[in-house]
Amino acid sequence: MLTSLDCARCGATHDGTVLQGRCRSCAGTLLARYDLTAVDRRARGGLWSYRDLLPVTGSPVSLGEPETPLLPLPRLSGRLGFPVYVKDDGVLPGGTFKARGAAVGVTRAAELGATAIVLPSAGNAGGAWALYAARAGLPVTVVMARTAPEMNHREVTLAGATLELVDGTLADAGARAKAIAAETGAFLAATFGEPYRVEGKKTAWLETFDQLGRLPGTIVFPVGGGVGLVAAHKAAEEVRALGWYAQEPPALVGVQVDDCAPIVAAYDAGLDAATPWEGVPTTSAAGLRVTAPGESDLVLRCVRDTGGTMRAVSEADLTAAVGYVARTEGVWLSPEGAAAVAVLPHLHPPRGPVVVYNTASGPKYA
Repeated sequence: MLTSLDCARCGATHDGTVLQGRCRSCAGTLLARYDLTAVDRRARGGLWSYRDLLPVTGSPVSLGEPETPLLPLPRLSGRLGFPVYVKDDGVLPGGTFKARGAAVGVTRAAELGATAIVLPSAGNAGGAWALYAARAGLPVTVVMARTAPEMNHREVTLAGATLELVDGTLADAGARAKAIAAETGAFLAATFGEPYRVEGKKTAWLETFDQLGRLPGTIVFPVGGGVGLVAAHKAAEEVRALGWYAQEPPALVGVQVDDCAPIVAAYDAGLDAATPWEGVPTTSAAGLRVTAPGESDLVLRCVRDTGGTMRAVSEADLTAAVGYVARTEGVWLSPEGAAAVAVLPHLHPPRGPVVVYNTASGPKYA
């Protein structure tokens, strides 16, 4: 059961029974907290089986989200000399892990009285939120850069959402979405701008815990805004606080691409937060085209807290990884998931087992 929303930056407590955005004291990210004494250990499977660790009180807005596969990659494991699995969220509605955040975020916004939603998106989030908002009967406006993939433009409009395109980057889309929220009263569901996207995304790692029978030793993430990485950190904290797992938490490895690596640059420089990346990125991994991640300090804190690292890979290496994993394992990764695979040869030696996160369906990028 949800008990409060606590600021990750200043610790201020907020009421979880009303619509909330960022912390009113310092504009930090709000994280949901629960009464863990009410959570029992039982067999589970799929996003909504973790209802006692989610903020939702009524009927969920659902598109039949399955438990997603945790696939061993035996040939890649043999080549690298350590066990590697892929958590494949490409089978979720809309072909993306963004479905997890959208399912919980739309459900909670609707039950707390939101009458319209607006959000910026680099691509897949816009499509996912459009689909779940359609299911809920809520109007939604998605703001994207003109350079976002055409497929993502089309899926937003196909789901009946209003699409607004802006020149520039995701940061420019974010500024426009904020303005629309102020002008219209729509609920702003930007990355880290509301508390519940993280909660949906953490279920990937609750599932992984149940599938493995333990937490991974290392989780390797493609990082744009970093919600997925923060969500995994939170899931591990809750599993350990519940007494289900007594070993050290997974080392979190964040991966970006050479032409857009602001958090990697901050990590390498020993900084506490990233500075905006100059230029307009062109990587095929559209979800990694985040030039100004708003909560880079929180992402870096999670990485360092677990003894993890941040690394950048080249476009050539991630493209090669797409083909290699398809040929040797039969898994068609998204470019973002392939970026996570591409970094594996540079991790010496990772704590095992290693789980790579495939955040979307490869065919979406064809």
